[in-house]
Amino acid sequence: MPANSALGLHRVYTAILAAASIVLSAADVFAVDPQDLKQCENSDDVPRMIAACTNLSQDAGLPAGLRSMALLKRGFGNFALGHIDAAEADFSEAVRLNPKNNYAHHELGLTLAKKGEPARAIASLTEAIRLDPGSAASRISRGQVYLSEDRLDDAIQDFTDAIKLGADKNTAFTKEQAVDRPEANRVAADYYANRANAYYLRGSFDDAASDYDQAARLSDPEGYNVIWGSVARTQAGSADAAIVLSAALDKGQLKDWPKSVGELLAGRITPTTAMAAAKNADQVCEAHYYSGIVQLRLKDSVSAQKEFASARDGCPKLFREYHAAVADLKRLQSQ
Repeated sequence: MPANSALGLHRVYTAILAAASIVLSAADVFAVDPQDLKQCENSDDVPRMIAACTNLSQDAGLPAGLRSMALLKRGFGNFALGHIDAAEADFSEAVRLNPKNNYAHHELGLTLAKKGEPARAIASLTEAIRLDPGSAASRISRGQVYLSEDRLDDAIQDFTDAIKLGADKNTAFTKEQAVDRPEANRVAADYYANRANAYYLRGSFDDAASDYDQAARLSDPEGYNVIWGSVARTQAGSADAAIVLSAALDKGQLKDWPKSVGELLAGRITPTTAMAAAKNADQVCEAHYYSGIVQLRLKDSVSAQKEFASARDGCPKLFREYHAAVADLKRLQSQ
């Protein structure tokens, strides 16, 4: 099931509960085309999955609960393909057919969040949690909506609850029309990174650094959890903010653009050199943000504000750097 990790992950992934299964009674087995059932359950080929789930959802002879799950699966596919209005329609109909389908409430909440309807998204995710109190994924997703609304204490509570519940085994990530089923450590790392982001925005930098460290220990394929641990320590005024980051660079753990970011924060290259290494608009926006952190370390708040303003104006609003730049500017301007 698609579940968005907009602020939790560095890139635009969607965390979904893709492993939800269509459960058949003995009588249903004989009423369902086995090929449609198999393909509707398989997210490896999204267009084929959508076609098969459509066949099942339109079979009026099937029970409402089964059709609800078929619509849920079709909604996954539409969400993964970026067909957001179609996904909303699928999840809404799935809820109508079976109001107790917690997966459908969850996915409807994610879809509404993506459409910029946070109040409705929170309501849907809250219903998903009521139906399945053990769902860490629904808490993470609701926490992300709270985070986008600057309800930081509510977000931290949801992220903390999710961490206590443990990685949701049904989670998958969608990006660029592909579905990826991550290992549990990667899901757990996302939980800690989400809470770290909330702590950072609230100004609880030591707590943020601790959570980024834990996320990095669990899974850090691009190296951004290590990078953000260093950023949080810089904000906390730590004299050894770059020690862990420098060790990761020495071990070759950061590659390509993240390596340039790491070298900038560790003082191995200048902001000018980092900007020259940026290959696209996203990297330019990041170069501005991390250059602002370097200027903060150098006690140059005027230059830091200029860099943060450039990041705020140039970064996509789903990026962690955008939200951090907004928060950092507010902190500097209030001093």
